[in-house]
Amino acid sequence: MAAWQDVEEIALGLAGARPALSHGGDPTIEVGRHPFARLRWDDEGRELLQFWSLDLDSEAALADRRDTFVRVDTFKVKVSVWARLDLLDRTELTEVLTDSWKARRGVRG
Repeated sequence: MAAWQDVEEIALGLAGARPALSHGGDPTIEVGRHPFARLRWDDEGRELLQFWSLDLDSEAALADRRDTFVRVDTFKVKVSVWARLDLLDRTELTEVLTDSWKARRGVRG
């Protein structure tokens, strides 16, 4: 079970990552000019992690995990995903943060 503190610990260990605030005042972790992790909350006050992916087929891949991954917004080249932090373990959290960092740092590959 993860929390925003775990996000900060993992994400801030990635090259170029720094803490920031979103335009709405939510805590974020940025790389370059872009957030790659953002704290949000659901209607019950549970912590949600917003992260990004270059995999435009993420919605289909996550279909059987709708209890964890609650929203997928598709843009032209990136997908924004919201995940319930309390349903992620540290291994999965590290994976999604690393993928999001790669998607947002502005370097392909």
